[in-house]
Amino acid sequence: AKLANTQLELRMARMETDNACREMREKAASLAEMQLEIDLVTRSAMDANARAMEGMEAAERVRTDKQYVTELEAKVLALQEWALASAESKRLTAERCHMLEEKVRQMTKEKESLEKDEEESGVGVTGGGKGDVNERRLWTKSSSLVVGAGLIGMHGLVLGDCLIAANETVMLRWKFDITPSDMDILFSIFKGRCDDQKKLKDMDLLIKDRHVQGGGGGEIGGAFAVQNACTLVWSNKNSWVRPRTIKFVVEAYAIQ
Repeated sequence: AKLANTQLELRMARMETDNACREMREKAASLAEMQLEIDLVTRSAMDANARAMEGMEAAERVRTDKQYVTELEAKVLALQEWALASAESKRLTAERCHMLEEKVRQMTKEKESLEKDEEESGVGVTGGGKGDVNERRLWTKSSSLVVGAGLIGMHGLVLGDCLIAANETVMLRWKFDITPSDMDILFSIFKGRCDDQKKLKDMDLLIKDRHVQGGGGGEIGGAFAVQNACTLVWSNKNSWVRPRTIKFVVEAYAIQ
């Protein structure tokens, strides 16, 4: 009977061992499945992080590209303004050359006429006048310049070696046009010759910041009282973008 009990206990122990081994194998399989799931989740998270980084880099590139495009648009606008000003300056230069050619031909004719009058009368005439006793033209000058946005343009005039009688006074006459014609500018005349903008504040004024739109003209005496010269100034400091093209003609007269 004791042997039978021992054999029964042995069979039961073997059954429990087999059950424990089976449970261990099942738990090992479950653990392997869990590890596989963990690996899959980890790999998915890494892929998601990589895609997120790529998205962030793409968004940063888009922002950089937009900024670059904005800078290019600003440069294109500035180049367009420069091209317009250059084209206008080129056109004015061609017109100035044509005007100078006409002026040379006119002065040649006047010189020939004066020489003929001198030969006939035996009396010389000084200046560019044509026999008007009360008003005698000394010279005529024409030119053009482009005044950029926020800047000023200057042009100096020198009376030169013109002979002025004791009973004569010198009168300066000017006329100028602005391109575009609907734009305005501030016009000033200073006594004396000046090539440095910083020195203008120390010079005497004849006309100060006269507002002119489209173009203007006038005359004034005493312009050549200092250094036999004066300086014409056009100020475009009120404009932020658009330049102005100035085409002008100035004349000096001796008046009794």
